[in-house]
Amino acid sequence: MAAASAGRPAALQRKAPTAAGRGRRILGVCGMHPDHQEALKKNRVVLAKQLLLSELLEHLLEKDIITLEMREHIQAKVGGFSQNVELLNLLPKRGPQAFDAFCVALRETKQGHLEDLLLTTLSGLQHGLPPLSCDYDLSLTFPMCESCPPQKQLRLSPDTVEHSLDNGDGPPCLQVKPCTPEFYQTHYQLAYRLQSRPRGLALVLSNVHFTGEKDLEFRSGGDVDHSTLVTLFKLLGYKVHVLLDQTAQEMKEKLQNFAQLPAHRVTDSCIVALLSHGVEGGIYGVDGKLLQLQEVFRLFDNASCPNLQNKPKMFFIQACRGGAIGSLGHLLFTAATASLAL
Repeated sequence: MAAASAGRPAALQRKAPTAAGRGRRILGVCGMHPDHQEALKKNRVVLAKQLLLSELLEHLLEKDIITLEMREHIQAKVGGFSQNVELLNLLPKRGPQAFDAFCVALRETKQGHLEDLLLTTLSGLQHGLPPLSCDYDLSLTFPMCESCPPQKQLRLSPDTVEHSLDNGDGPPCLQVKPCTPEFYQTHYQLAYRLQSRPRGLALVLSNVHFTGEKDLEFRSGGDVDHSTLVTLFKLLGYKVHVLLDQTAQEMKEKLQNFAQLPAHRVTDSCIVALLSHGVEGGIYGVDGKLLQLQEVFRLFDNASCPNLQNKPKMFFIQACRGGAIGSLGHLLFTAATASLAL
């Protein structure tokens, strides 16, 4: 009896599934995220034509995304295109980690352009952006109110008031469309890498109500302009902070705080939009004092803001420049080329 009793557990132990076997079964049950499947589907033809499998399959095998039998089954297909199609048929069934592992394998086998293509498509599919994966607080102690009570009577003289972007016909209906795969293929090597989520931090600063000695006019339509920019930058994948009605000193301090945010270290770009009255080379705070633009730019240079070194930093300035009507056509870039394709 003792021998039989001792033998039975041994037999049962031989029949029990191994951890690897259980993992493979679970992997097959838990499917790939629908967005990941869609990204593969939308780029299926390009991937089928361009994938180089010899080394890629070894990486996927090492990461337990495919099995030895699957590798042999793929390699048994005649021709590279058929082998690529077989892999693309298998990937969506290989669990929630398969897409990320596939992207890493593409990068490790010097097929990063295909990884970029997939991630660009994925960004376009994801309407909501996940929060930054970091353990620090990204919140700014910035006022978020949409308006501030005026300190003096508002004057809306058409001769002196800056024109807003909407020209009185209401805010535009904004749409951001992903670039075509063909455009991406021919331009991605010239562009900065913008794949972080969010793409970067954006700051929109809008001064509308002025109280200083300069007797500056109320900026009619300024609320529409800043709301339009906030919407646009969010559609482009940026985490947006808003500042309203700041003095010159407050602008400088808040811009410095923004430039020093640790989140810049893990994002790929930065946007600063300043909307106010101004002169050539400077913008006014609500107290009528000037902040020189060169001071703003210095806050974001490599010495002052190393977290943004070698990353595109885009500055949008809407302000009068000594009598000219301000518009968002006055753009200043510290980066030569920036890819905003989703």
